[in-house]
Amino acid sequence: MMSLLELEKGKEGRVVLIQAGRGLINKLDGLGIRPGVSVKKKSVSLVESPILISVGRTQIAIGRGMASKIMVETEKK
Repeated sequence: MMSLLELEKGKEGRVVLIQAGRGLINKLDGLGIRPGVSVKKKSVSLVESPILISVGRTQIAIGRGMASKIMVETEKK
């Protein structure tokens, strides 16, 4: 298990846990990011900029702090 921030660009992971308070959990849920959902890390820019992820057919830019609270598991091969 790792944070979404640690996931490599182009890789997909399944959300296992969101280590945050109710407000952030509700906000992420509204974006479709919840435990059990697969997310793909699309791009990473400079150090302080947001990361781009895809959830289903939707692309979302989220901040690094938010991404660090989303714990994902990758498929083991």
